Amino acid sequence: MIAISFSSLQNRRTLTLCLAGALLGLLEWAAFSNLMMTPASREHIWVSLLLAVGIFGVASFSLLMHVSALKALLASLGLGVVSAVLILEGQGGYAEVELFWRAPQMWVAIGLLSTITLPFLALVVERRQDWNNYQRLFDVSWSMVCSWAVALFFCGLAWGVLMACHLLLSFVGITLLEDVLLEPTVAAVVSGALVGAGLAVASDSEGGYLSPILLLKLLRLLTPFLLVVMVVFIVALPWRTGEGLPLSALCVAAVLGASTLVSSVVADDDVNASPTPLLRASARLLGFVMPVLAAVAVWAIWARVDQYGWTPIRVLAMTAALVAAGYGLSYFWAACHARNWMARVRRSNIGMALVLIVLAVVWLTRIWSPEAVSVDSQVARLEAGTLAPDDFPDTEMRMYWGKPGQEAVRHLVERDMLVDKSQETEEAVDPGQELEVWNIGEDKARQMLMSSLPSSPADHPLRQSFIETYPDWDIAYLAKACETRTPAEHAGCLLVFADLLPGEAGEEAIVLSVNNPMNIGSVFVQTAEGEWEKATAFTPGLSLDNMGAVIDGIYAKGAVIEPAPFNVLKLPDGGFVGVGQRP
Repeated sequence: MIAISFSSLQNRRTLTLCLAGALLGLLEWAAFSNLMMTPASREHIWVSLLLAVGIFGVASFSLLMHVSALKALLASLGLGVVSAVLILEGQGGYAEVELFWRAPQMWVAIGLLSTITLPFLALVVERRQDWNNYQRLFDVSWSMVCSWAVALFFCGLAWGVLMACHLLLSFVGITLLEDVLLEPTVAAVVSGALVGAGLAVASDSEGGYLSPILLLKLLRLLTPFLLVVMVVFIVALPWRTGEGLPLSALCVAAVLGASTLVSSVVADDDVNASPTPLLRASARLLGFVMPVLAAVAVWAIWARVDQYGWTPIRVLAMTAALVAAGYGLSYFWAACHARNWMARVRRSNIGMALVLIVLAVVWLTRIWSPEAVSVDSQVARLEAGTLAPDDFPDTEMRMYWGKPGQEAVRHLVERDMLVDKSQETEEAVDPGQELEVWNIGEDKARQMLMSSLPSSPADHPLRQSFIETYPDWDIAYLAKACETRTPAEHAGCLLVFADLLPGEAGEEAIVLSVNNPMNIGSVFVQTAEGEWEKATAFTPGLSLDNMGAVIDGIYAKGAVIEPAPFNVLKLPDGGFVGVGQRP
């Protein structure tokens, strides 16, 4: 039975800074929200408040690490008020707030006000006569720099863990983390709390400087959260309703992440291990949970192998799953012992490290080759008749599976079990295999587009010249999109020629393609030299979700050109600002 002393769940300093960070995050978001919605006449007031609250927050956090809470808050409040007045005065020199934002010297001034002043404030508040003591200023300055670096790193690391937990839960149809954490207000509060926790831990480090133990203190704070997520995932897995990354990858990542957090709790010895009962209990309980996820990962990969045979990627995935199983079983063995379980975790880490070294040597010396294992598996399936010759991965074997793959293909060709494709060009692809975007070169993409990119009107005389000189860098994505189909079974790309600029000679070209985040309705104009250049496109009605329907609609009704049903603000350089539809 694992006992948890709730009186020691959280250090008072850490809890205080967490709550302060959450409150400041909320204030910052409130100021930012009001700035976005405020009329132009009062915009300068909210700009001053937004920046002043930020300066107050940075100052209060920085000073709390060196002086008492009351002194830190009073000094920070004074700096915040002075900053608000100075920023208001600074904005008075500009007719519009936007011009203030664009003035680099104002940003430099705000940055200096919120950083350089802090060491002086800390010394003045603590001992006024030391305000110009260089040694003290040096120590306090670098202590603040290191503490903020650690706090921001921890905030980013914690958000990474939260997003990983979101992926884990969304796989079983639980979207609570996404629904809650991605709300802007909640995200601001959580980020502030995480920064506060990071600063609290950093300020407890010896002398205020970085050490390996400091990173462990930060990591171990995430242990209870990961434990809860992993338990929920295991319970909900039989009723999986969500989508996401492959099950095996999620489980392996979760187990290896758990091993990292458990190691941070047990540290290098009992002296540096976490003294908090909750963190120790969470780490020990993870030892009971990890083998379950490792077993799920092994099962998921084996089910895939049993159906389709081995490939180098599946060998690598199974190896990762077995490594995760090794960590899971060794930590389970350690957690089963009430006494000295942390020492057993440390011994397990040494053993697993040696296993990984041996694995690296085995792979580099080719004692055990994933390519050879995969070749034997696929050839056996071909010979047994469970794999048709047309589905045999001979192209991958010849190009990516090393010498074992090349020798196997040559041997099968000699036995007349495969058609000889060795004379085909490097760019040729087995019709049964999908060509990936990163394998499509620019020349290959132009060749593909010549035969796959339709135009409207059909066979437009400018189509060939446009493809030959296509100027954008996403040409491989466009070629790949043309291989897909729309709901009405048209090609997933379309080149529309239309006179969009009546005041300019010639027609413009509009490129539409599905499943292509690099291109949502690009527009190109032809120069006097006959080359095509990308123009600024105005496409409020287009999105990745409706691109297929748009292409099908053009096939059904034709490309209809008519004046836009809205007014625009004409800009001095010939551009404009307008809105095509309400949100």
